[in-house]
Amino acid sequence: MKNNNPLQKLTNREHPRRGAMVVLLAAMMSLFIIGVVFTVDVAYMQLVRTEVRIAADASAKAGVENLLRTEDGNSAQLAATRILGLNKVAGISRTYNNGDIVLGKVKENGANGWQFHANQTPYNAMEVTLRLDDNANSSVPLFFARYFGQNNYTPTHKSVAANLVHEIVLCIDRSHSMCFDLSGDDWDYPPGIPNYPAGYITPPHATGSRWAKLDVAIQAIETKNQARSIEPDVGLITWGSDLTLGWGWWPYSGRKFNAVSIDLSLGKNIDQVNSKIADRYGDIMMGGTNMYAGIDAAIDMLTASSTNSLAQKTIILMSDGAWNTGSDPLIAAQEAANENITIHTVSFLSVANQGVMQSIATLTGGKSYSATDAAQLQAAFEELANELPIVLID
Repeated sequence: MKNNNPLQKLTNREHPRRGAMVVLLAAMMSLFIIGVVFTVDVAYMQLVRTEVRIAADASAKAGVENLLRTEDGNSAQLAATRILGLNKVAGISRTYNNGDIVLGKVKENGANGWQFHANQTPYNAMEVTLRLDDNANSSVPLFFARYFGQNNYTPTHKSVAANLVHEIVLCIDRSHSMCFDLSGDDWDYPPGIPNYPAGYITPPHATGSRWAKLDVAIQAIETKNQARSIEPDVGLITWGSDLTLGWGWWPYSGRKFNAVSIDLSLGKNIDQVNSKIADRYGDIMMGGTNMYAGIDAAIDMLTASSTNSLAQKTIILMSDGAWNTGSDPLIAAQEAANENITIHTVSFLSVANQGVMQSIATLTGGKSYSATDAAQLQAAFEELANELPIVLID
């Protein structure tokens, strides 16, 4: 008998297409899992790779910083290992395989920049390799990629840190107040120097003046840098203010003093700094405190065409008083910051200039020290001698 029921006919026609949706859902589920792998595991792998790089970079820089201070390769490797352990990767403290820390020397390689040479002395660089390869460090298990045969992630990163060329300008206040004693009072001179006004035209006392204490403090920089295998380029600028003595200052009437003196041009002359400082004991020091002029001259020295463009550039600014002539020194500090020049500041005996000195250091990424006596002044310069920057080259 012929079936004329349309509903029955429709039902019979759909039977061959049953199960098509299941196939479609299976395909979509596969694509979904692949999407999960990319959104979860790939993102996690990127995070771990970043943590590996950060840990290796920090470790290498710490190792070279220790090498610079101690001149001891074993101590430097221990420092690198310790800092690595403090920077966890995937939530776990890591360590190095044997041979993954290598000391050496970085040399300029023409157009190719800087190149690391393993085991060459004198050491000025460290190469570290952090491996998550299930030897010293376990690999990182993945979440969903294991379903596609990728169970673990095993990243490796190599970092090279080095102390490269460093150019330092000592920018020293030689205004007349540097002839005063250490009491902190204006016009008070060391024993044996007549009081104002007679002492006003007397050279700085060789042991009791502020200039003499500066002399001793700078010797700390000279000693530390001479003991190192890495010697920075050093320049010396002393500054006061432009001044011409009147006829009442006989026998110095008509004597002119410039705000800035270039006592040492930039070069490998750290051993000459103290002799230039000592030269000032043989002559009177006159003038006010034009701090801007001193900083500006130091910037010019560090940005001259003959300087190394890859060098780390630093000014060490020392003054015993507030600026009282010339332009605002913060303007010069901003110019230094624009040139990527760091200024460390040392205030000696004076509280009046500490705010400005701190601002100068902060603006340029430097450190600010306040010394209330000769011992603190020397300690400040000794610490600054250890402030040579460590840079990553790889």
